[in-house]
Amino acid sequence: MAVLQTLLRVASERCLPSCAVTYEPHPRIALGKEPDLHLLCSSREKLRLLASQGVDHAVVIPFTQALAGMSPDDFFASYLVNALHTQALVVGFDHSMGKGTSANFEKIRAMGNRHGVAVHVVNPYLRGDLKVSATQIRTALQQGDVAAANDMLGYPYAISGEVVKGRQIGRTIGYPTANIRLDFAQKVLPKDGAYAVHVLLNGKRYGGMLNVSMGALNHEGALCVEVHMFNFSAEIYGSTLTICLVGRLRNVAPMPSLDALKAQLGRDALQAKQLLPDTLR
Repeated sequence: MAVLQTLLRVASERCLPSCAVTYEPHPRIALGKEPDLHLLCSSREKLRLLASQGVDHAVVIPFTQALAGMSPDDFFASYLVNALHTQALVVGFDHSMGKGTSANFEKIRAMGNRHGVAVHVVNPYLRGDLKVSATQIRTALQQGDVAAANDMLGYPYAISGEVVKGRQIGRTIGYPTANIRLDFAQKVLPKDGAYAVHVLLNGKRYGGMLNVSMGALNHEGALCVEVHMFNFSAEIYGSTLTICLVGRLRNVAPMPSLDALKAQLGRDALQAKQLLPDTLR
């Protein structure tokens, strides 16, 4: 977000269109360094977020072995200068490019000088003493610290997917849940537990509570991700839900009976509603 804000400012000052350049798939996945790496955004989510910030254009470069083998000078000249006609380049303080990520900021600035491209660097963005990064946000989510993750992101972390049939236990005790098949298998999920959420469906927002059990599987053999929406009773199988995390309620705990589960869900609902605005309770 800090890089994008600098990009938009520089573009405005120079009366130029703004453009964000990204890669697909993630370089660490493409190179086999972390094939199981989970990400904060799918490509579709990333493009939507870029558009929401007011970026004029986005270029998604296929990350291949051939691209990974390009020298920094060849990449800079071929993609940034010849293809995109870049006049100003904005990069994060720790950005690098080219074969083996061999060009750091100083080398990038030197290449910019040779090609007449002004290079702007964005310093680390701090929240307190913590340097904000994708790694820190992933860690916060995996620890269940939704508040910290949202604070570092600047917006509520969201997951989305299609509503599929589940075990339908919740409806027998007054808490029907929508079982979610994630639309991006490599999405970072929060730590197992219950969460207060707001849910976007067909342009309307509802309050609710989410249960994530990565150690459990639904009837399709997928991770168990299910959400109960307050003041909602329609059949929505096949619909896509976007679920925004607001706060963590509790850890996953085995329930000795359906009555115990119902009582716990009642307590969860009361706690979740305290974290949500009045319009979503």
